Amino acid sequence: MMKLKLLIAEDEDTIREGIVNMIDWNSHQIEVMGEAGNGSEALALMESEQPDLLLTDIRMPQMNGLELIEAGRRRGYDFRSIILSGYNEFSYAKQAIALGVVDYVLKPCRPEEILKTVLKAKELIERQRCQENEQLKRDRSWHKNAPLVKSQVLSQWIHHPPVPLERRQELIGELAMAISHEGPQIGLVSFDFDPPSAGGSGQDFVLLRYAALNIISETLSPIYKGKIETFHDGNLLLWIGSGLAGTDSRKSYRTPIYLKEQIGMLQSNLEKYLKLSISIAVGSCRADISEAHLSYKEALQAMESRFLNGKGGVYFYTEGSGVIGGGAQEIGILDDPELNVLEDEMLVAVGAGSNELALDLLEQWLERFRGNPGCLKQEVNIRATAFVVRLKRLAQEKQVAGFEWKQHLVNWMEQAPQIETLEELSTILNKIMQNVVEAFSKHRPLHRTVVTALEIIRNKYNTNLSLEYVAKEAYVSNTYLSSLFRQELGVNFLDYLHQYRVEEAKKLLRQNLKMYAVAKLVGYGEERHFSATFKKWTGLTPSQYQKGLGK
Repeated sequence: MMKLKLLIAEDEDTIREGIVNMIDWNSHQIEVMGEAGNGSEALALMESEQPDLLLTDIRMPQMNGLELIEAGRRRGYDFRSIILSGYNEFSYAKQAIALGVVDYVLKPCRPEEILKTVLKAKELIERQRCQENEQLKRDRSWHKNAPLVKSQVLSQWIHHPPVPLERRQELIGELAMAISHEGPQIGLVSFDFDPPSAGGSGQDFVLLRYAALNIISETLSPIYKGKIETFHDGNLLLWIGSGLAGTDSRKSYRTPIYLKEQIGMLQSNLEKYLKLSISIAVGSCRADISEAHLSYKEALQAMESRFLNGKGGVYFYTEGSGVIGGGAQEIGILDDPELNVLEDEMLVAVGAGSNELALDLLEQWLERFRGNPGCLKQEVNIRATAFVVRLKRLAQEKQVAGFEWKQHLVNWMEQAPQIETLEELSTILNKIMQNVVEAFSKHRPLHRTVVTALEIIRNKYNTNLSLEYVAKEAYVSNTYLSSLFRQELGVNFLDYLHQYRVEEAKKLLRQNLKMYAVAKLVGYGEERHFSATFKKWTGLTPSQYQKGLGK
């Protein structure tokens, strides 16, 4: 603990020296920094080295004790004072209280009385400094966490409108937000990439986001007269500004020229300094902060324009482009008869193996969306998903071999929610279409005899099935069926049968059935034969496979 500095002012040498020498100040973490025989000397010492504690007599030549205290206070010195007084000096008591004197000691006095009074003042100083340190820590913590708290509150306001206006006004003051409660406007900034796949670490993206928010604040602060707060919600960067010049507290969809110019400058600054493609969307100015969520919804709706127009744009919400809370416009994409015709024609082209025609029809299909500025991304994705499913059914009906439709569907379902522009959708559908056409052109429908054989295997794999039995049922020779099987499927009959049984066995093993029961249910009379076959095709014994399921 740091020592406190004590200044002693007493015109009687004997008393002053007694105070200095008869008390062990060091043992109490107090250092006597100076002695003075009058008020003027004490003030000079005070100016050269500021004390924490002042012990002063009231009556002294040149400047009395109270005048000394007052002079020190006027100079801004922070100290606790104790006065030494006689019985006839109580007239000074009122003035002493006004000057904040901690206590007084009556003369004559003993050293222990003086020490007790000084220690009381020392305790007050330490308590005050402890409180100041705690307050300093709280202030530092607040300054450190204020952006996070503001971000959380503002995110709540745009997602949960029921927060009362009065409470929002209070929070604006409590959190020292730069905005006012009138005329809020929300803007969105979206990086035209998926942050997790953009390269670099998560910390890199945090720094990128921090830099972008600073650029947004600096660029847009002039048009909002400094009344702007920036925050993030997930990967979206947002600003809320109020006091936009040229607008009043009523709802305003009008987009002033200078706002467009400033937003254009914002996009230019972000792309210039961050070297990234940026899309920006802006909602309207609303009446008060309780309607911030409406401006946010408008900005989100404006950002939907990116789907048709592509990334790297600036989009403003305008009245008539949609009604917040009034439902989507009737666009008719899901029931468009021309789209139905184009999809039917694409399926015919795919079935014929005509890549050029199929892709040409796909481009016409996409053009229908480009020509409809009111279409919604969600509806386009629904329509595209329905068409991909129709392609799958076509391949199944035509029995196209060698085409992994399951994986294609999984890929599509994973990619579809991430599609942000029509061009991205075009790229993905082009790839799927080309793969399907290639599969159709390379693979004829399965030979009817092979189809019959596969049907027999599906129905009787759990019996003592053999090539001879299946050939007899299909009315062909063993040799012909064996050759045809390899020609059509690229695998011999027995290998296909074993693989089929193993796949069925996996399903049963998931039900925790006994090995011998599973072996019998999939057509193996001996458990040992079943185990050897299972390991050949999976690399694991049935029991190992079953144990692995429980991990």
